[in-house]
Amino acid sequence: MMRKRPLSRGALLLFAACLVFLPGLPLSGRWAEADLRPVSEFVDWSTRYVAHPQVGPMAAMLAIRQDPRAIFSWRTRLARTSPDMDLHFKGKKLHFVIHRDWSINLGTAGTAIGMYPAKYTLDITKPPSCANDYATYPVSATGSSSQPAIVAFNNLYSGTSGGNGVCNRTPSGSDNGISATVMWSYNVQGIAGGGAVPTSPVVSYDPSGGPINGAKVAFVESAAGSPAHFHVLAWKVTDGQNAANLQSVLTPKTINSFVSGAPAVGSGTASDLNLGSSTLGTDTLSSPFVDYSRDVAYVGNDIGMLYRIKDVFCTSINPDCSGAIPPAPSIDASWGSGGSVSVCSGQLTAPNLDFVTLHVFVGCSDGKLYMITQAGVVTSITVGDGVASKTYGGIVDPPIVDGADGFVYAVSGSANNGANGVLVQTTTTLSSTVAVPVGGGNECNLHEPALNNAYYTSPTSPGALIYFAGTTGLTGPCTPTGATGGNLMYYATTFGAGGVMTSGAPVHSANVGNPANEFAPFTEFYNPKIGTGTDLLFLVALCTGADMVSFNITAGWPGATFVENPVTYGYGTSGVIVDNDANTITYPQSSSVYFNALAENAACSNPQSGSNKNGCAVKLTQAALQ
Repeated sequence: MMRKRPLSRGALLLFAACLVFLPGLPLSGRWAEADLRPVSEFVDWSTRYVAHPQVGPMAAMLAIRQDPRAIFSWRTRLARTSPDMDLHFKGKKLHFVIHRDWSINLGTAGTAIGMYPAKYTLDITKPPSCANDYATYPVSATGSSSQPAIVAFNNLYSGTSGGNGVCNRTPSGSDNGISATVMWSYNVQGIAGGGAVPTSPVVSYDPSGGPINGAKVAFVESAAGSPAHFHVLAWKVTDGQNAANLQSVLTPKTINSFVSGAPAVGSGTASDLNLGSSTLGTDTLSSPFVDYSRDVAYVGNDIGMLYRIKDVFCTSINPDCSGAIPPAPSIDASWGSGGSVSVCSGQLTAPNLDFVTLHVFVGCSDGKLYMITQAGVVTSITVGDGVASKTYGGIVDPPIVDGADGFVYAVSGSANNGANGVLVQTTTTLSSTVAVPVGGGNECNLHEPALNNAYYTSPTSPGALIYFAGTTGLTGPCTPTGATGGNLMYYATTFGAGGVMTSGAPVHSANVGNPANEFAPFTEFYNPKIGTGTDLLFLVALCTGADMVSFNITAGWPGATFVENPVTYGYGTSGVIVDNDANTITYPQSSSVYFNALAENAACSNPQSGSNKNGCAVKLTQAALQ
């Protein structure tokens, strides 16, 4: 039995104080005018895997306040609402109809399954910026002069489906006027012969503000036979643009020589850091996690080594970077054994940091969830059966960490009994666990679940749910291009006293039907600006049928009408990010959904001549107001 943790309602008062002292945050739905600096924000893979509730013990709330992701979450779920918001929609009817706004070919591959693009917003207090807001996509293909490893797009809020986007332009010979445009495109080659970017990137952010916000991107380059390389790119607008086609990413700028210090903002340069020396030290699952309050990053590799990197973005809070020549990122030798910790003998997921205990949590292909202290001490619990005979018994997605309530969540496609997959809730000390069986065992990898908005209000609230998916009855291989037999299942379960997850069979379930297959991680997004208290859930099934669906989970479990708006975008996708809760009447297409679709066929614009379109950056509108 998992121990119960009473929640302190006094933390709400603390949170109110935090809002007062954080510059640029909205007060009572109206923006403070005393501080004119842009209030920047990012959305990336890590914002999907941290859970920062609005209630918790006071000491815990103070600790997680160090993480800008907590500020973003609180700002979205509490502070952006205003009493007159629904006046925007008077006489309007909300339709949850997802529209394709644009899709742009990324070359011979796209963002890998389960990995994410990242989105940067210059200033959430002002109208969406067509020039400065951008989305960056990693490309899981070996870079070359005609194949980028990482790209970014601006003019994001473009398109004609469901209304003209706020960033639409007059078409020209080089620009179709209704799609995003390439902001920059790079082939970054720290590895001889080039490598791919198979994991998710992160963008720079300085908690004190300033020009570094969004001006750099960190990511990992990987190739067989080489240790992975960690890069920080200080991008330059127009680098790698095709002057004859602003929707083409296929003329990237190659960077194969690197600066010795921190790359300067706007320079179009990059740093390069080997993660160890082992030729087996590739990285196919572990995206970097940045602790912005300390300017350090954690990242793992495929042989179970976890690294800590210091001076990642050289922000103003980092005393190491106060000199005339700020240093480039380097391995932090003060952590573990010379800057690394041997966690397991398999592939590591992306790590996640609990800002309360400062423990790092990471999953491994051996089916275990690991906790690493700041002293480098490693402990673990078993989640899945990671033996060789259980193809899907590992952990392939990062753990979700709720530091305020003291919980960690992880999933595996094959539990110890082999009869089903499993969702596990444990404490941030790994002292006790609760398990929920998921679908059939050893049929597919399981990916990230999602917590609903009621959980963020309080995990002890009656409406708190965790949503997840699985498969049952598969008789063929679980691949993005189809499987034999089986059904795709959606589930949700509840929480009890102290926020402890209800053990045993899921409280709610729905059979979606054939074809069953692997699915992308769930993404929840609370957007009160498209309807009072609207809570949305997005899921993409990796199959040949209707793969993108959105759910309105505002009222909790939707019952028989669980699936809404199924739409086909390809054979499968990356993870999904959602950017804004903007007023979509004043700024059409500014509340968006971003992902990569695999083998999207003719729907992908600007295809390569004579080749398959194996990766497409896609942007959709969350919902339509008609």
